[in-house]
Amino acid sequence: MNLTRWATIAMFSALPACCLAQSKSCLNIMPEPVRSAVEQDNWKVLQPQDLAANDLPIWKGNHPGECPGVAAGNFHPKADSSYVVALVKQDEQKHQLERTVIVTLKKDRIRTEDVIPAAPVTALAVVWKLPPGHWRGLYGNKTAIKRDSFVSEQIVSAATQYYYDGSHLKSFVISR
Repeated sequence: MNLTRWATIAMFSALPACCLAQSKSCLNIMPEPVRSAVEQDNWKVLQPQDLAANDLPIWKGNHPGECPGVAAGNFHPKADSSYVVALVKQDEQKHQLERTVIVTLKKDRIRTEDVIPAAPVTALAVVWKLPPGHWRGLYGNKTAIKRDSFVSEQIVSAATQYYYDGSHLKSFVISR
């Protein structure tokens, strides 16, 4: 067998290990108990390999090293720490479903709450964290946010910023 053929075989045999390692590192920001709490009933955390081929380079360019399905931060006012998680699965008719949940940890208790309920989608939405500050929405409204907020965005489409104002979750459109 020639050298080129051996190199090709080696490259393709290493590919699954590469992708599995990348997949696991993407989820390393989320403790295993949190992952177990959200990955139930065939729901799984959105991974880079789940994104459409034209969305993946945009995600990687705008959010290098981040996981499109997990944002960790201080989102919830009554929790020690929290995570926003984009979950995906296929239904019986092979339609892609997505939902976004916030997971809070307080006194070693895990609580999940839907931010965006499960619905069929044609394009997946990614999530990421924004720090506290003054943020301007699509329609010019400026909002002062005192804690971390998060964005759910269908790449090259709609994006909405979510934040807690006291104990109420609020949102505004930041792009479309």
